Parts: sequence; structure tokens; C-alpha cells
Amino acid sequence: MAPFLSTSASKIRPLPQLPDWVNWLQAGSTVLLAVLFLVMVGKTRQQGVQILELQERLQGLENSRALDRTTGLEEQLRSTVERLQVVERNSSRIEVLSAEAAALKTELQRLRRSAAPGSTARPTAPPPPVPPAASPDPAAPEAAQP
Repeated sequence: MAPFLSTSASKIRPLPQLPDWVNWLQAGSTVLLAVLFLVMVGKTRQQGVQILELQERLQGLENSRALDRTTGLEEQLRSTVERLQVVERNSSRIEVLSAEAAALKTELQRLRRSAAPGSTARPTAPPPPVPPAASPDPAAPEAAQP
């Protein structure tokens, strides 16, 4: 192996000197690649910032829509509660009026029996008026009036 190395070593020649423009071309290419790399890094950072801004805007829009939906549902709930309260008040009024109607019916039957043709008994004094039932809702006094 040694004789092979010695014969090949004698055949190696030094490389010829490259022209100056090749060195300048290599330096220019290196600078160009460095500038392009820095531009790409800058663009990547800028896109990252834009993506974050867009994500924040999207989150804001989603929050706004969720708030709008929640507000709408709250208004529907309030409206439903108000209608339910009106129904409850009307139900209470109906119960009061039904009780008054039953009392009046009973009084009317009693008066008819006492005024029947075969009856000799006459009431000496008019029956006491039926007191209006207390209204369950102080805001609705008309329910207590017959």
C-alpha cells in the first residue's frame, strides 16, 4: 500500500489560482442568502403576529355572538316569567271570582227558597253583603271588586 500512496502523492498537483471574481461571487451569494434568510424570518414573525391578531378578533367575535345569544335568551326568560306571573295573577282572580260567584249563587238559592210561593217566612233584614275576598296581588285591586 505504501508504494501506491507514494506514486499518487507525486501525481497531486496544486489547484490553480481562481480568478478574483469567483471570490466576489461567493461572497455576494453568501450575503444574498443571509439577507433572504433574514427577510424570511421577518416575514414569518410578521405572519405570526397577524395570525395572533386574527385569532384575537375571532375570539372577540365569538364572545360577542355568545353574549348576544345569552342576552336574547335572558330576554326570552324575562318575557316568559312576566307572562307566567300574569297567568298566575289571572288564575288568582278567577279563583276569587269563582268563590264570589259560588257565594252569590248560594245566597240566590237561599233567597229563592225563602221567597217560594208556599213559604210564609220572609227575611226581616237583607242578608249581609258578601265581603270581597282579599286580592292576592296588591297591584291588582280590580280582582277584589265584583
